[in-house]
Amino acid sequence: MNRKEFLKRLRKELSFLEKKELEKEILEYINKIDSSNAQDIEVIKEFGSIETIVKDVCKKHGLNYKQIKEQKQNSFKNFYNDLIELSTIVKNSDKKKKSKILLDILLLIVVACVLKIPFIFIRDLGDKITEAFLDSNVTVLAVWGLIIEFVYVITAITFFIKTFKKWFLHLEKEN
Repeated sequence: MNRKEFLKRLRKELSFLEKKELEKEILEYINKIDSSNAQDIEVIKEFGSIETIVKDVCKKHGLNYKQIKEQKQNSFKNFYNDLIELSTIVKNSDKKKKSKILLDILLLIVVACVLKIPFIFIRDLGDKITEAFLDSNVTVLAVWGLIIEFVYVITAITFFIKTFKKWFLHLEKEN
């Protein structure tokens, strides 16, 4: 694994850390790589696996590695729990904050709808190509449409969850 791949993967795996702590950890590994006389690939191999590094970072910050790993694997469950927490925050908020939360959620829904536009174009393009080569084969058109819809739903849900989590963490810090 080269330097760029290593740092990208490390950043992804340590994304559970707060931004400041994440940057400190990444900078620490960059400094270790830079200060070595060996080639980057050799230094990176000496660090051990990414999992070992994550375990060490968890230990360093007093975090439970197994719990962090389970949280990453249960993102939909966590999303549901975040929604429950959000409803509690909304319930205990004043009118101004409630209206801001509602507007932010509506904005997320609008963005998710706008996100569908490229998928509509791709679906229609695929329909035209299929019609040109396969004489309007209904089965192929239906399968193509389902594939595009499925990809859109996964993309929209992923976008919504990631945006919601970032926004929710910010909202949680305000309270």
